[in-house]
Parts: sequence; structure tokens; C-alpha cells
Amino acid sequence: MVNAESIINRLTGEWRVSAKFSMEDGSVAKGQGTATARSIALGRGVQVVLKGNLEGIGTYEEYNIVAYDLEEDVIHHFVVTSMGVVHAHSGRYGGGDNMVLRWSGHIRGMPAEEEITVNLTSEDEFTIRQVDWVEGKVTTIGDYLYRRSSRRVLEEPVPEFA
Repeated sequence: MVNAESIINRLTGEWRVSAKFSMEDGSVAKGQGTATARSIALGRGVQVVLKGNLEGIGTYEEYNIVAYDLEEDVIHHFVVTSMGVVHAHSGRYGGGDNMVLRWSGHIRGMPAEEEITVNLTSEDEFTIRQVDWVEGKVTTIGDYLYRRSSRRVLEEPVPEFA
């Protein structure tokens, strides 16, 4: 059995991020940024903060929490972005070093879905592919490349209880 918390904690550290978004109209937007990922809840999850610039948008921020629910054998991912995206994904490991997470809901009142596939390609690199559907049609494909810029393992301080 895979130690899911250990795999999720491989995301900790500091990262350089490049992204490319392909839209349904054929246009492409690119972005660059940095991400800081900290182990939280004494190793039970990871908080990832992504900050950068996207073509056509400008400054962008994204806050994520990723954790594994042992009882249900499910990975949960909650995201809040500066563009107003707020939703929760859930999924399972797809085998090896990847996670496949899904969300379904509504965008501008229309039924929508999102699938995120995270591939941990090495200790110093991982990729994310994000595919968005609105009313059953692919509207956006986002490809992210995370390259480690620091091996520091970032952890919240362990509290001392009285």
C-alpha cells in the first residue's frame, strides 16, 4: 500500500512554476511564478501558495490545501484563487506517483467539471494537467511545470500544549 501522506508531503518546498493555458478558441496564455508548499497539521497535509503573473490577467494568487483521508481512501484538494475560483476536488491515486482529482459544479450558471492530474516525475519536479469542461465541451487545458528551487522542507512549528 502507498503511504499517501508521504507522497503528498513530497510537494513541500519552494518551486519555480511555469504554466501554459490553451483555450477553446485556440488562444494560448502563459505564466510564470513561484510556489511555497508547507507541511501542515503535523504532516497530515500540505498547503501550497502559488503567486505569479499570467498573460492577459496580470498578478495571480492561488491557495491550496491537499490532504489524504485514510478512512475513505480519498485525496482532498481545496483551492481559492484571486480570480474568484473556490471549490474542492477529490480523487484517488492513479497508480505510481500520480493523483487524479475531480470537481463538478457550475461556472456562470452552466454545468462544469474539472480534472487535475498531478504527476510526481522526480524529487525535484512535478507536473499538473488541468482540464476544464463547460456543458460537456473542453474550454481550457492548463499545463503546469513545477521545478524545485529549494530543498528546504517547510513545516509549521509544532505547538506545545499545556
